[in-house]
Amino acid sequence: MFKVLVLFLICTLEISAFGQKVGVVLSGGGAKGLAHIGVIKALEENNIPIDYITGTSIGAIIGGLYAAGYSPEEMETLFKSEDFKYWSTGKIPSKYSFFFKQLDDNPSFIDLDFARREEKMQLALPTNLIPSGQMDFGFMELFSPANALAAKDFDKLFIPFRCVATDIYRGEPVVFHSGDLGSAIRASMTFPFYFKPIEIDSVLLFDGGLVNNFPCDVMIQNFHPGFIIGSAVGFKDVKPKKDDIKLQIENMMVRKTNYIIPDSLGVTIKSPVNHISLMDFERLDEIVKTGYESTMAQIENIKSRVSRRTDLDHLNQKREEYRSESPVLRFNNIQVSGVNGSQRHYIIQSIRHRSKIFDLEELRQEYFKILADDKIKSLLPTVDYNKENGLYDLQLKAEPHKPLAVGVGGYFSLSDVNQGYIGLDYRIFNNLPITIQSNIHVGKFYSSFMAGTRLNFTTKRPFSLELYFIKNRSDFFSGTTQLFFENQRSHYTIRNDDNIQLNLAFPLKTKAKWETGIDFLNRSDNYFQTNNYTKNDSPDETVFTAGNIHLRLEAKSLNKKQYPTEGKMYKFEINYIFGTEKEDPGSMHLTDLPFRGSHEYIQMKFDYEKYFKTFNHLTIGLSLNSMLSNMDPFHNYTSTQLAAPGFTPTVNSSIRYFPYLRSDNFVATGIKAIVPISASTHLRFEGYYFQPFKELMNKDINTPFFNDNLFTTNAFIGCGGIVFHTPLGPASLLLNYYSASDPKFYLQVSFGYLLYNHGRN
Repeated sequence: MFKVLVLFLICTLEISAFGQKVGVVLSGGGAKGLAHIGVIKALEENNIPIDYITGTSIGAIIGGLYAAGYSPEEMETLFKSEDFKYWSTGKIPSKYSFFFKQLDDNPSFIDLDFARREEKMQLALPTNLIPSGQMDFGFMELFSPANALAAKDFDKLFIPFRCVATDIYRGEPVVFHSGDLGSAIRASMTFPFYFKPIEIDSVLLFDGGLVNNFPCDVMIQNFHPGFIIGSAVGFKDVKPKKDDIKLQIENMMVRKTNYIIPDSLGVTIKSPVNHISLMDFERLDEIVKTGYESTMAQIENIKSRVSRRTDLDHLNQKREEYRSESPVLRFNNIQVSGVNGSQRHYIIQSIRHRSKIFDLEELRQEYFKILADDKIKSLLPTVDYNKENGLYDLQLKAEPHKPLAVGVGGYFSLSDVNQGYIGLDYRIFNNLPITIQSNIHVGKFYSSFMAGTRLNFTTKRPFSLELYFIKNRSDFFSGTTQLFFENQRSHYTIRNDDNIQLNLAFPLKTKAKWETGIDFLNRSDNYFQTNNYTKNDSPDETVFTAGNIHLRLEAKSLNKKQYPTEGKMYKFEINYIFGTEKEDPGSMHLTDLPFRGSHEYIQMKFDYEKYFKTFNHLTIGLSLNSMLSNMDPFHNYTSTQLAAPGFTPTVNSSIRYFPYLRSDNFVATGIKAIVPISASTHLRFEGYYFQPFKELMNKDINTPFFNDNLFTTNAFIGCGGIVFHTPLGPASLLLNYYSASDPKFYLQVSFGYLLYNHGRN
């Protein structure tokens, strides 16, 4: 009898040990949550089984990846990858940035959308700091194969899984146990203000940490495990100071949470990562190591309470077998929601694919082409797997931009060169999308008005048609005052020009476009040909009325509108210019008669700029600029200089009139050294060599000619200092050097963008 009782107890213990299930709970916490990877890695290395997993926010991402069959090592590789950097920042890689659909850069700090509501135009405030397109596509790519294998049942994943989001209207948790896995995780990690919320089943969802940042209760209610291991990183449980906006947001957004699992149910592993900020993902190795070490400190306690073991080699083999069964992402049908019929047609036409079946890479290219369109605000992709044909059906939930956008910006400095900018874009979104644009630049140095329209045609080969009227005025005399330097009388130059531009453009692959068109120009230059003038004198005036037939090839993938640190740009253009020159002498040349003459010439121009990351702490930029022309001299020396294109490679040089940096035929090269201080701040050093082919000479006031000897003059431009890219625009402190000017040094302390409308030179 005793032997039978002992045998019964042994069998009961073995059955109990075999039947003991282990659940892992992962908290939210932004980048701190990378510690969860270290926790899982330590558990696996010690053969502790993981039978269920629940998570919130970053815990939902890591838990979802683990449930989809990703190992801790694969997760580390993923979070270190360039792909993840793009997802977390919203940046689109240059090879997928569809340059053809991008509007011209402007000095705007912020763009505000307006929509008509209740017969009034109301402001639609931005809801997120980080664009969501990259992340939405990434989650679809990562989780759809596992979701297809599990037939949208989270219990049938490699590891049964739950995640938590927040119904923002009701203030209640939403627990996902089925449906689209990527969308569920995307909802769970949508931290307010950083990421755009999404709707699932007509419910607007935000980060689960708002109501349940440590879903231990979800684990108990859904899986009833025998033992629970919690990984908690959470947020700083301290009272925020009045000048700590990040901590204030964290305290507002995340409900106070008890991260302690009762000893009778399991253990909590608390990794000391409170010093890590919300988006500090580049410190992955340090954070993962902390989670690993925190787990190893409790591993003997865990082993003593979890008697069941899982062989790591066997686990990896099972994981590999599971992943190998996942159907490859190949797509067939496309469905679009959230827009009307004509808008739906436009989106589907934009995702043209060569065959009825298309793969992930083909979809990626076309998806980001659509996001480059100024009509589309977001495009949430989800998929349904069709077992019958082994293909995926693609659903795109589109959100159009509001019709009216207002951009506000400018350039502000400690000199007298200050600019204000307001831009208006009105978007008409139908089968033939139209953007109507208008802007105003206001300043003593530069003023401009632009109005025009752009039509995008989604034919088999897409193209655009543009028509613009632009009026520019540049007063170089007003742009000479410099901080710490004595102001000297400038070469008085005021330019007014009116432009009508008609352009036809076609895409050239993804990153380039070519354009042809005709411009009609009326340019008026007012100037003195000597500095010995008084305020009572009237300037000379040259008016050039011309047409310009042009052909232009252009590509651009620079990461910033000004002071870029990545990417490249090139532009090659040919201009055939024909027109009439009219000169009226001023009060200092009363004996001269008005002059009338004609010009006909060709210009060829090439600009190139590229940045190379040579080391972790150094980026090198190279540039090349050249101009070739057969233009004959204008009637006088100064008007010939003014008619020639200027070489203005820096912001500071674009506000100055330097005759020695203007030429019809020149070559110039530049080198830039960029030393990053932080993600948004860098030291910048630039040097440029300018070499005109022939020097413009002046036999007398009305007899300009070119020196027959080549390369008799040259010039050097340099600048160096610090640039800080704020969310609104760049702040700069730069010292500029000009080899042939007096003074040679100009200090630039500025904030914002100094960008111009077309037609200004």
